[in-house]
Amino acid sequence: MMFHRALLAAAMSAALLGAAQAQDVIRIGGTANYGPVLPVKAAEKLGLFEKAGVKMQFTNFAGGAQSMEGLAAGEADLINYFPPGLALAKARGVKATIVGASTTTPRGWAIMVAKDSPITDIKQLVGKKVGVTTNGATTDFFALWAAKQAGGAITRVPLGGGGLVPGLLAGNVEAISTYPPLTYRLALGGQARILVDLGSAMSANLPDVWIASDEVINKKPEALRRALVALYSAIKYMQDNPDWTLKLLEEQAQLAPDIAKEEFKQTIMGLSSTGTLKEADVAASLELGSLAGNVKMPDPKSLFTDKFVPVQTISP
Repeated sequence: MMFHRALLAAAMSAALLGAAQAQDVIRIGGTANYGPVLPVKAAEKLGLFEKAGVKMQFTNFAGGAQSMEGLAAGEADLINYFPPGLALAKARGVKATIVGASTTTPRGWAIMVAKDSPITDIKQLVGKKVGVTTNGATTDFFALWAAKQAGGAITRVPLGGGGLVPGLLAGNVEAISTYPPLTYRLALGGQARILVDLGSAMSANLPDVWIASDEVINKKPEALRRALVALYSAIKYMQDNPDWTLKLLEEQAQLAPDIAKEEFKQTIMGLSSTGTLKEADVAASLELGSLAGNVKMPDPKSLFTDKFVPVQTISP
């Protein structure tokens, strides 16, 4: 009898342990080699998820809009995206909340034209076609901002991330809304030139934030907190160790050395290492969303929680 009780106790302990381990898994989604998402790989390589006491599973999505779809479908718990995109998703019933800032200003983002384009001023974009990745993506909202600055309507053409450069070089569009490191590749390679450097032209507007499903916030808050500790600790390490980070950028993201240097200087050094959120920055981001026209943006306070930030980072 005692033997059977011992077996039962062992089985129950194993079941509880398995449940606890399953509870500690956080599924992260994003575009793997996109600068603000690279800290996921860095944290993994540095053993920071393990040190923080959480298991991580990563799913690579083609872009932010696809990441949001993945979260809505229950395929990810935590993703990298843009506040107006979250606002649009919440309007469709998706339950998710911003839990940490990634970048505050759009460093490395730009409106670009072909190197021999006659366009030299943003006002010349009026009536022109501007390539974006997808409707509702960050590139799309930045194109809308450019139209507002230009003082007239433009035609936004969704080309996908892989179609931006061919579309521009073939003359199918007169300009494109670009993101890092694509901006650096085009500028350093001489294929296109920057018409508007959005990093310097725009005020803080949170082009990248970390968004979690409300389910994981409510049911697995400690696991989520630990995952964020690992992520922001990786950012701190990357910023403090440029040689290590440059090697990661060259090997993981397959960036040429000159482009890797720009990615480090502009993108990685522009990431928040604490995740601190400001309502004013969320509000500024939603102002971009309001440019879409027929969509009413929500109260900024309804989109984020600061219960997980600022993050206290750890060392590898």
